[in-house]
Amino acid sequence: MPSLTARLIASLFRMTGSLRKRYSDGPDFLKHIEQSRAEQQYPGAKLRKRVDIRESSFEGRKIFRFAPKDRPVAGHLLYWHGGGYVYPAVDIHWQFLAHMAEKHGIVTTAPLYPLAPEASAEEAVDWALKFYREFTPDRAGPFVMGGDSAGGGLCAAVAQAARDEGRLLPKGLILICPWLDISVSHPDQPAIEPRDCVLTIGGTHAAAKLYARDMAPSDPRISPLFGNWDGLPPMLMFGGGDDILVPDARTLKAKLPSIDYVEEAGMMHDWPIFFLRESRDAQEQMAQFIGMQSRR
Repeated sequence: MPSLTARLIASLFRMTGSLRKRYSDGPDFLKHIEQSRAEQQYPGAKLRKRVDIRESSFEGRKIFRFAPKDRPVAGHLLYWHGGGYVYPAVDIHWQFLAHMAEKHGIVTTAPLYPLAPEASAEEAVDWALKFYREFTPDRAGPFVMGGDSAGGGLCAAVAQAARDEGRLLPKGLILICPWLDISVSHPDQPAIEPRDCVLTIGGTHAAAKLYARDMAPSDPRISPLFGNWDGLPPMLMFGGGDDILVPDARTLKAKLPSIDYVEEAGMMHDWPIFFLRESRDAQEQMAQFIGMQSRR
C-alpha cells in the first residue's frame, strides 16, 4: 500500500485536477502548452547552492549538467525529461536531478530537446540522436541513460537507434514510467484512467497527434515498444499501478524478462522522481544501478 503522504498527494491531485488538466484534450490544451513556454522553469538559485549546475548549449538548445559539490562522483547519467513531448522540464525534474547529485553523487547531463507542436517527432528524435553522437565521444567514463514518461520513450528510441548505427551504448538504461506506445491503446488502460491523477487517455492522444504528425503510431522512433530490443544494455524500469502507461511497461517486461522491473501498486505516474518515501527508495535503486553498471 502507498504511504500516507503518497495517498494524500494523489487525492489532492485528483480533487484539484491540477495535473490532469494539462493532459486533457479540449480547447484549452494548446493554451496550457503555450503558457508552459512563457513559464519555462530552469534550475534556480536554491538548487545551485546545493549542487554544481552548469549550463551549455547544443544547436541552440540548453543543456544542464548537475554534479555534486561535496562528495565523490559515483556515476554519470544522460537524462531525458518527461512532459508528453509537449511540455518542458519543470521544477520536480530539477529537484530530482539535484537530489541524485547531492545524495548519491550522480553527475547528470539533461538536454532540453525540441518539443511539439513547434517540432515534429522526427525532428526531436533526430536532434536527440545528434546530441547523443556528440555526447558519447566526450564522456570521461561509462554512463547510464534514462528518462521519465515521454523522456523514457525517447531514451529507448535513442538507444535503439544508436545500436543500429553501431555506436557506443550506455552501460544501462533507466526507464521511469515510460511512454512506450504513443497510441495509448492497450485494453487495460480505460480501467486505470479513473485512478490516474496525472494523465488522461484523451490528453495523451492529443499530445501524440501534435508530436507524431504523419508518423505511423507503430514507428519505433515514437513507440519503442515495437522496436528491436536485442543487444541493448541492462535495464531498470519503474511503473505505477495507478498510471495509464503501466500496461505497456508490463508488456515490455513480459517481452524482456531480464528487465529489472519495479512496480508499486497504487502509485501515480512518475512517482520515482518525486520526494515521497517510495520515491527516495526508487532513487536509491537508481543510484545503485548506475554505480553497478558503471563498474562493469
